[in-house]
Amino acid sequence: MNNPTIIVTGGHLTPAQAVIDVLQKKYPSWNIVWVGRKYAFEGTKTQSAEYENIVRLGIPFVSLTTGRLQRKFSFYTIPSLLKIPVGIVQSMLILKKYKPALVVSFGGYIALPVALAAYVLRIPVLTHEQTHHIGASNKIIGLVAKKICVTFPETLSEVPKEKGVLTGLPIRKEIFSPPAKPSFPMPNSRLALLYITGGSTGAQSLNDKLFPFIEKLLESWVVVHQTGEISYKKALKTKESVRHQERYIIAPFFQGEDVAWLLHHARVVIGRSGANTVAELSAVGTPAVLVSLPWAGGNEQEQNARAYVQTGNAVLLDQDSVSEENVMNTLHTLTKKLKHGQQHTQLPDAAHSVAEEIEICLSYGREV
Repeated sequence: MNNPTIIVTGGHLTPAQAVIDVLQKKYPSWNIVWVGRKYAFEGTKTQSAEYENIVRLGIPFVSLTTGRLQRKFSFYTIPSLLKIPVGIVQSMLILKKYKPALVVSFGGYIALPVALAAYVLRIPVLTHEQTHHIGASNKIIGLVAKKICVTFPETLSEVPKEKGVLTGLPIRKEIFSPPAKPSFPMPNSRLALLYITGGSTGAQSLNDKLFPFIEKLLESWVVVHQTGEISYKKALKTKESVRHQERYIIAPFFQGEDVAWLLHHARVVIGRSGANTVAELSAVGTPAVLVSLPWAGGNEQEQNARAYVQTGNAVLLDQDSVSEENVMNTLHTLTKKLKHGQQHTQLPDAAHSVAEEIEICLSYGREV
């Protein structure tokens, strides 16, 4: 098939972007379509980071409505489960319309109905797992997938031997080539830069811990804060209340070029320890104070953080211990032993490795 259509879907945008970039450069005639969630939160009109990024890349975006698998039973569990069949039906209609040669999944609840619909329609599926342990959705997707690409060697023991392949975690190319200047104005200050981030969706509970002493941080730092949509209004109120407003730069979301600039120029980063965040910190060697998500499945974020802590470039804090005194002391201690630029972890060319596996899956052909 000379000009195949590839459907890309899933909950992990940045590694997907890295792979898409490789495919577009190597095979410019291929048709890539993204299936995902258009809005950041159900019932709102706030566009998701994935929608904005994919549209910016000029890739067709198809919105999907579906439910998610939940680890704990709650008021939303049953309504969410009832939406999964809706997502499968929608996915089948999408696949019949675009007739893809392959579905490429990057995990998460949004990818599950697409992968299941692909299996019913006998379309090959490849999935990538970014964490140390196979996630709930990928456990099911893995049953129908031809290939399961994993980030960590230990994850191979959790997947069928004939399906598993170690690729590493693809990192978006922007991280390695930061622009000369960010897209937002920076104050004329000799103070060091502190970048606070919870990833593309923010970290509401961590933000709530930090907001009370942002003013204290501004005495010693220029603070750039990626807040996420939920915390942005509170960040605006915080900015209005502090003395050095010009030193507190906030946004719900920063594009990849700005993130690259921030990682290369920040003296320290405070953030969650999701796999993508830690991978990008590691690639640049940016020192960090990492606060793992307390309820992350399988304690994944703590495992990610400890791998970076071992390099000497990071400190891991429990969220309950995030206080003004503790954070200020940790920043002081960390900046004394900075090793900025010491890169580590991640397999080289992970995005190319996943792209090669996509080529292999395409060789299986459409099983009609």
